[in-house]
This record gives sequence, C-alpha cells and structure tokens, in this order.
Amino acid sequence: MATHTSEDAAALQRGDSFQTSNLTTANAEEDALHEPRQSSTRTDDPVEGPQSATLAAPPRASVDEKQAPQRDDAPPALPASAASSVVSLVKPAAPPSTQGRRSTQASLKAIRKDFSYPRIKPVIFPLVCFIGGVVLALGHHLFNHWADGRTVGKSPNISQEWILRVGTAFAFAFQAILAASLSFVVCQVLWYYARRKYMTLQDLNTLYLVERRDIIPTFRSNAAARAPFLVLVVTFCLMLPIAAIFSPASLSVAFLVTNNSGSCVVSAANVTDGTNSTRIYSADDGFLLSGLSGPALKITQRALFGGAIPPLPTFCGDNCIYEASMDSMAFECQEGVTLPAGQMGTVDPAHPGPGTRTYWNATSDGPSNDPTLPFYVGWMTDAYTDGMTQYLNGTTGSAYCTPMQAHYNFSVQKLNGIQTVSYTASITGPMSPATNFDQNNDQPTHAALQIGAIGLALRNYFLGSLSVTSNPAGSRDDYNSSVISAPFLNVSTIGVESFIWGDVVGGIKETAANITASMLLLNLGGMKDSTCIYTNQDLVYSYHWLGLWIPYGIALFIVAISLLFGVLIFLRFNPENLTTSLSDTIGVTRNPTFDASNHKANDTLNPAAVEDPTRFILDKQADGRSKFATQKDFS
Repeated sequence: MATHTSEDAAALQRGDSFQTSNLTTANAEEDALHEPRQSSTRTDDPVEGPQSATLAAPPRASVDEKQAPQRDDAPPALPASAASSVVSLVKPAAPPSTQGRRSTQASLKAIRKDFSYPRIKPVIFPLVCFIGGVVLALGHHLFNHWADGRTVGKSPNISQEWILRVGTAFAFAFQAILAASLSFVVCQVLWYYARRKYMTLQDLNTLYLVERRDIIPTFRSNAAARAPFLVLVVTFCLMLPIAAIFSPASLSVAFLVTNNSGSCVVSAANVTDGTNSTRIYSADDGFLLSGLSGPALKITQRALFGGAIPPLPTFCGDNCIYEASMDSMAFECQEGVTLPAGQMGTVDPAHPGPGTRTYWNATSDGPSNDPTLPFYVGWMTDAYTDGMTQYLNGTTGSAYCTPMQAHYNFSVQKLNGIQTVSYTASITGPMSPATNFDQNNDQPTHAALQIGAIGLALRNYFLGSLSVTSNPAGSRDDYNSSVISAPFLNVSTIGVESFIWGDVVGGIKETAANITASMLLLNLGGMKDSTCIYTNQDLVYSYHWLGLWIPYGIALFIVAISLLFGVLIFLRFNPENLTTSLSDTIGVTRNPTFDASNHKANDTLNPAAVEDPTRFILDKQADGRSKFATQKDFS
C-alpha cells in the first residue's frame, strides 16, 4: 500500500487523473459515506495491551494505481471538490483487537438470522461423530447383553477370542469417533484464544502444538495460562483411551452352577444291621468289646493321623451331591475344669529346677478300655527355654470330655474332582455299654459294639501325655500319646523348640466327626435308594453393565459439553470456518510484520532476536479477511 503526504494529496487533487472513487480508507467496508459507523468495540471484553487503549490515528487517504472496485452501496462518483470533505469524514479505525468482533446480543441475532445449511455445515460432522459414539455405545451394550449367560464356545459356536475382539473393536471405535468430534472443539477453541488475546509468535506456536496433542507443550509450557480451556479439551482427548481400556472388561466369564435332583443309590450307613454290615469291632467270645477290627483300624488310622476325612465313595459320580446319615458317638466337653493333682507336671515356674514340664496329658476317669467313660485333658503352650512362652501364640487350658451317642448327617459333594464333606451332629443320649453287660444283664447290642469301637479308637488317640523331664544330668522327652500328630498341634523346632496348641476342644469334636465319616467306606447295612443333587457347571459370559456405562457415560458427557461450547464458539467467533490446514494457516499469516517476527524467531544465532516482544491477534482486516495483526499498524 502506497502512502502520500498532504502535499502529495493536494497535488493529486489538482491533477486531471484524480478520481474520488479511488479513495479508500482503512475500513472500506464499514465507512461508507452514507452509512453511520457502528462501533465494534466490546464492552464485556477488555482490550489487551496499553497501546490499544487509545484510538489509532485516522488513516491517511491512499490512491491505488488502478481503479479500486466500488462497493454496491457507495455512490458511483463524487465531485472533485468533495475530496477534502471525504477525508475529514473518515472516522478513526477501531483498535485491531476489536475489528470484526460483535457484542453477544448482536452475535446471537446474527446467528438466528443466518442459521442456514452453509453456515452450520462444518458443525454437522462433529455432531454426526458424537451420534456415532452414542450408537457404538448402545451397540456394545446390546452385544454384551446378547452374550450374557451364553456358554463359552457353545452357544453360539463362536470362540471366546472373537467375542473379546468384537468388544475391543467397539471400545476403540467409540474412542476414535469421539476423538474426531473433539477435534472440532479443539480447533474452535484455538481460534477463540487467537481472536481474544494478543500473543507472541512463540505463544501461538505453542497453541498450535497443543492443538496437535503434543504432550510436552501441553503440560510443560505456559499453554495452561494462555489458553486453559484449550488445554482442558486436549486433556479430554488424551484421556479418551481410558474408556477403551476399561469397557471391554465389562464382559467376563464365570462358572454357572445349576443343580438338578435325581434318584441314586447310596450307603445305608446302618450300624444296627448285624447281618449285612462289616464289623467295626472285635469282641472276646463274640460278646464284649475288646478292640477294633482290621478294616476299621486301617480306616481310623487314616482319619486320625491324616487329620482329615479320607476320600469317600462317589455313589452318584462326579459333579454330584449325596447325603448319608448314621449313628455314632461325639464328645461333650466342659472347659476350664480343675484337673487332678499332678496332671500337668511338677515344674514350678517360680522356682526352676528338676521336674516334669507337661504340654499335654489326658487321663481316663476309670478303666481306659471302657469307651463310655469320660477323661480329663490339660494342655499348655510352652517352650523348652524359660521366658520364651510369652512370644508364642497358642492356647493353654483344661477340659472334661464325656463320650455321648450322636446322630450325624453328612453331605458329600464332588465338583471338578474335588471332594468336600460337611456335617451336622446332634447328641442323642449316653452311650450304651460295650465292655460289660447292662443293668438287665443283657449283652451289648450290635449297635453298641459298633459305636463303642469308634469311641474306643478316639479315646486311645487322645489318652497319654507329652512331657519333658529335666534333671541335673539332662532332660528326657516322654511322648506317649498319638495326639502329637493332631492337626490342632504345632510342634515348632525353628528358633525355640515349643508346643503350640490351637482350638483343642474343637479339634476333639472334629476328630470324632472325621472318624465317623470314614466309616462310610465300610459296608454298613448295604445300599439304599436316595435322592441326589446333580450339579452342572458351565463356563458362561457374564455382563456387568456398570463396567461399560461408567466409562462410556463419562466420556459421552464430557464430549457433549465440550461440543456444545465448540459449536457456540464456531457460530460466534469463527464464522469463516478457519481450520489449522496449510491453506488457512498461510491465509492468516500473510503479514509483513508476522513474517519479520517469524524470521527473528528462527534466528538461532541471535538469542535476543528470538525473544521478540511483538504480539499478534487474529482479526478481520480492511479487506474482510481474518489475519494476524499487531497492536500497532506496522504496514
């Protein structure tokens, strides 16, 4: 643009070639002579920079070498004598920061008047992408709902890998299409800040890098201070993959167990049947109990020393539950009783010296071969070394246990090759004599001998002592009780040798139940018809809808709010639909001052030149195009 002094303008007025229609001002579109100029200065947004606080000097008249195109609403010609008046009527141009900007009310009116398809066409694509995200979320939900409860690999005949791949495809397509919708918002927010604030070339370059999702400039620069909303929207874009990570896990697999009742044949477990039953007892002259039979002795040893019920028969096969009931014996124990004198040894902790330190002692209250008689038992958690007992986590106590007749109900389940046994026991009364004739001088019944044999095996297991006798010559270990193999005893030899007891009374009762259950391995009264529960276990898909809709719902809500702001910014601040494409970037940066500032910024040999203080703002120029302008008119 050529500029002339007042003398040159006067000379041109005297010349024959001067034409009034060639005279232009800095704002030709808004300064028509017959139209009053409407101020574009906003009252709700302060103008940045001290230099923009005052109005710029009136632009000088300029003459082009060629005739400038006339406006449709301008007069076709003016007399030469009116040239000076034309110049005097030119109003001062608004600061560059306010050119092309309207008030909020004026912008909304313009939007309502021009809400046509060409104007809203750029908004259609991000809205379609958002709707596509909603459709994909619903599709993923319907797919998981369809798969929920279906057997893996059977209904339908689709492998688990492909089910997971489809769910993952839904998740990543959802993330990708919402990211495309947010890209529109990011672009609009970029131009919003470019129009609202004066920024240096380095600040503008940082905003461009943020718009391209460059992580380092986004979070390790002044971008958050210059354009906080832009950084926030870009952060949403970077966090969208979280929804694609969590949502596929909403469809998992689980075991579905179904139980169906059916007929089966199980052990009668009848200890009163003396004809079709295996004998548990051995008897002197066939009348009085003297011990256990060979088969029963072997079974009880497995239950006692193994500390658990041995594998029981699977009468109804695998994945089945059957029940059996039988009469047996149980212990009724009273805890915290006073033991007979000397029951727990002769060691006096207050006066150490020779004596016997007893950790377990169970003594029969009567003949030891009578299974119906109670017994005393005392136990102590202690260490060989004095003063170390306080560091042991065990129990110490006493009990008086009486054998009683009881009725057991067993439930035996085998699932996936693992057998579990549960039981309930109820005391039914005292045990019948088995080692002598009763009060009516009748010999023991077959049931009394069978149950008495189980009680005899248990009492022999608990009776005896575990002790250490010390004297000046040394110490002697006396372990004459089978209870040393009990599961409720921990004999520690690491660090300090010690006996650590657990729940002794509970262990005594559980041992009685284990031995009774092991009797189901014997033929007790033959077989009987029963009802068993057959278990079917299938691996099925399980859909947890919250695992899908929590990440999807958060993502859709954030994108919807961001898209709303993006559309409003586009309609008000970016009607030209500027993007960050190469053509738009070239169009808004074709400015001599911008080129000079860019040249200085690239001059790495001169550090002072890199820190160029020139600030730019995107604004509408005299030709109606949006370009980066400075606070001063450097042209």
